[in-house]
Amino acid sequence: MDNKKKQEIKEVIQSCHVNFLFGAGTSNPFLPLLNGIEERLTNTNDINEKRAIKKEYFKGVMIPNLDVVNGTVEESKQTDLVKTLDSYEKFFKAIAHILLRRKSTLLSKQANVFTTNIDILMEISLEECGIEYNDGFSGRFNASFSLSNFKKSVFKRSMHFENISEIPVINLLKVHGSLNWKKNGDVVTFSKLDHFKEDLKQKLRDKFDKGYNQIAIVNPEKKKFEETVIDITYYELLRMFSSELEKENTVLFVVGFSMEDEHIREIIKRAADSNPTLRIYIFSHSQKKKDSYNTLLEIDKRRYNNVEVIIPVDDTQENKYTLNNVSILLSDIILDYPDSQNEHEDEE
Repeated sequence: MDNKKKQEIKEVIQSCHVNFLFGAGTSNPFLPLLNGIEERLTNTNDINEKRAIKKEYFKGVMIPNLDVVNGTVEESKQTDLVKTLDSYEKFFKAIAHILLRRKSTLLSKQANVFTTNIDILMEISLEECGIEYNDGFSGRFNASFSLSNFKKSVFKRSMHFENISEIPVINLLKVHGSLNWKKNGDVVTFSKLDHFKEDLKQKLRDKFDKGYNQIAIVNPEKKKFEETVIDITYYELLRMFSSELEKENTVLFVVGFSMEDEHIREIIKRAADSNPTLRIYIFSHSQKKKDSYNTLLEIDKRRYNNVEVIIPVDDTQENKYTLNNVSILLSDIILDYPDSQNEHEDEE
């Protein structure tokens, strides 16, 4: 990326509400990409075939999270796990530093990360970093989920001089649910994947459909919007995503997301047409992917010129826009930030 574009992004972050949209690509290489699973589930009416695809999804994307919690990740996957967690940690540290150092006093020191990922890797990375985050849960012994728990600011008071400062907070909004969500009647409660251990795995072997339906996620298929309407939690998360994009002076960075999800894609297209102050930057994993984004979002037909696909200089692995490389880009932006505290001291 050239310096002119870096400067543009730095200025946008300075003055905008900051949002990110993550897809399956950000948890790769530890977790596999979906590889058209949505189309496969949608295009088949065969019950046995649907069950086979869901079992593939369960084994490839869900079970590895239990291995992470239990510390039983296979040695062959350890390197991939370290790479993925390291990418997340770099990203969250970069965002926290940007929020802390940006000069605007009108904007809260918060960033929203919307994701269709159901894994728990982001939560693990945030806790490893020691960064404040909000995943919608409140409570300790019986933590429960509510959208009202989002958007809470955190302030810290110094021990000796009573100075108060706002601490950067990451709002983590998992629009398709999460493996650490557990349905408990009409309430979503927190689980350290306890419901995912031997009892559930046994049910999934013997009575797969019944066991699978206990997992509080939205299936990766096009009819999922029917489920989000039925389950108010999913519906409200999508509505919150839409509301954030409709705010004045908002930026959305898209990483590792293919735009194949038609409901999220339509929300983005509608917001791009209705909000001229919205900026959307899509980090394309490769040069070839740009045409796909242009087609799916009809970028050339947008009312405002506010959607841009950023492509790598070439398709070599070191230049592709993986989460790791996007995090490095954000770190470069931090280095260009003036130290606001020193500026104030100079003024005095």
